Amino acid sequence: MKSESFFAVQGKGAIYENLRSNPDHQNIRDFIEEMWEEYWPHADLDFLAKARNDDFQARYWEMYVGCSLLRQNTQIEPREQRKERWGSPDLGPDFRIIAPHPFWLEATTVWPGTGEDAVPEVEFGVVRDVPDDQLKLRILQSIRDKAKQRLHFRDKGLIDPTDCYVVAVNIGKVSPISDLEPPRIVRAVFGLGLPQVSMNVDSGALSDWRYQPQDHIVKQSSSLVSTRIFLDTEQSDHPDYVGYEGLSAVLSSEMEPFNSCEPWFNHNKYVIGDDYYIVCNPRATNPLPHGFLKCGQEYWLNSAEGLESNPWFKDRAS
Repeated sequence: MKSESFFAVQGKGAIYENLRSNPDHQNIRDFIEEMWEEYWPHADLDFLAKARNDDFQARYWEMYVGCSLLRQNTQIEPREQRKERWGSPDLGPDFRIIAPHPFWLEATTVWPGTGEDAVPEVEFGVVRDVPDDQLKLRILQSIRDKAKQRLHFRDKGLIDPTDCYVVAVNIGKVSPISDLEPPRIVRAVFGLGLPQVSMNVDSGALSDWRYQPQDHIVKQSSSLVSTRIFLDTEQSDHPDYVGYEGLSAVLSSEMEPFNSCEPWFNHNKYVIGDDYYIVCNPRATNPLPHGFLKCGQEYWLNSAEGLESNPWFKDRAS
């Protein structure tokens, strides 16, 4: 049974209605309808209702991730099989990938937050420090929430403790802020701060370029948040145990609907997933092989060489 068109009816959400009714957004509508044509058999029963009336960005991100998996020729378990096994098609993580590498994937959207540690809104034309710590705090909170949710799924018997598990974090709702290499998602989990360089005051020559170590971020409340969640071992009997070793990898993306309005976005050539930053967890009890998703840029730790990466999109282009 074919699903109805994504933009078939009026909704209550401001972003959805802007996209649906604005004649300047035809390219975006076409892009979303194309994804929906592929994705709808894997969507929750209330997916369209939430996209139209509730949180459009979260549903858009889930669909984008789903299409990136499908276009990588991965086999996603149909929702009907979940219904047969659990009595409901909507229980458990967002995706169960069956082949070529079996793993679960949970998609989540980062919000700017509230209070003193929130990510400030960008004021164009105003010079200010990049809120790197605030952005990393929001990313870390999203990863933490999903790591704890994984423990809940495990305890309920929805996933097996030996299953590989990936968290896909979207930061498109956070104000557009420039990033570095390695990107913020890498620095947030491997204890890296901002770059620093030494300069000879006489010659002006630069040397010893590196990243500052950053074991934690100090919140305004003076509490500490670790930025070494992929490096430090947790004690499973500790009351604040999160279970980061259960995460095989995390990935991040800034993709949101209006990115496709940008001059760099070519609707005819764009490959969904090429914007991903994928970070493999060196402490994962259930690791995935490098290249389990051959898209975006993948990062991992090598005990001899340190941080390594591979831009899979360049491999494909060559």
